[in-house]
Amino acid sequence: MAQATDGSTPTTGPEPGALARVVGVFVSPAKTFESIARKPGWDWLVPVVLLMVGSFIAQTVMLPKMDVDDAVKTQMKIVDNMSKGSLGEEKRAEIEKTARSKFEAGKTPVRRALNTLFIFIPILLVPAIYHGLAAAFNAKTTYLKVLSGYAYTWTIYVVPILLSAVVAIPRVSLDATEINFQRVLKSNVAAFLDFETTSKVLLAVLSSVDVFDIWAFFVGSIALSKTTKLSSSGAKYVVGGVWLSYILLKVCLGGLYSMFMG
Repeated sequence: MAQATDGSTPTTGPEPGALARVVGVFVSPAKTFESIARKPGWDWLVPVVLLMVGSFIAQTVMLPKMDVDDAVKTQMKIVDNMSKGSLGEEKRAEIEKTARSKFEAGKTPVRRALNTLFIFIPILLVPAIYHGLAAAFNAKTTYLKVLSGYAYTWTIYVVPILLSAVVAIPRVSLDATEINFQRVLKSNVAAFLDFETTSKVLLAVLSSVDVFDIWAFFVGSIALSKTTKLSSSGAKYVVGGVWLSYILLKVCLGGLYSMFMG
């Protein structure tokens, strides 16, 4: 059971700045999140901006290499299965044209920039869940503390995002599934399995056992423990529970994808 404990330590002198905290996530996470718990502030936007910049760079490298014909073919297969062949040729051609234009539009700088804004959804939502669960265990904290700690854990994901871009640079083309399902960087078992023949439910599970996800789990547990009064084990239960819920969501989406792909 999660138990409350004092997760911070007193300090003297000024707190580390935002960039020092970014580095601290990698080299001394416990001390870094203790500092964040003492003085959260608005510097949580710094790792978010770094993540957005990294995402924009990765999209700039990968999206122009995306095989649009293959992406449209996959999209139309889903449409045909959902409609059960009831679409007329004219309507089908219209949907195909719309799908192609959307994929092409996704390559524009404006669309790539807008895509990075979706990062704010988990950044703002997950800390609210953590804050509520911590309160349920009588671990008194503030949303800003949890938000700040959680945002800094996302610094870890800047690494695989940029590595994906590096891996993609020498590639002539990329399948849409490689980009959309994060299969460019082989950092999990699922990325090595054939996407077409492997169960999508199995891929959803195996893709979650990712080197960087595991790293983020342990760092995230430290962050939650330090920014609340949850014990170390209690923080792991909370982070693990939310992570498991995310995996189950991916499994459900994988099942739906398999259903519509036939």
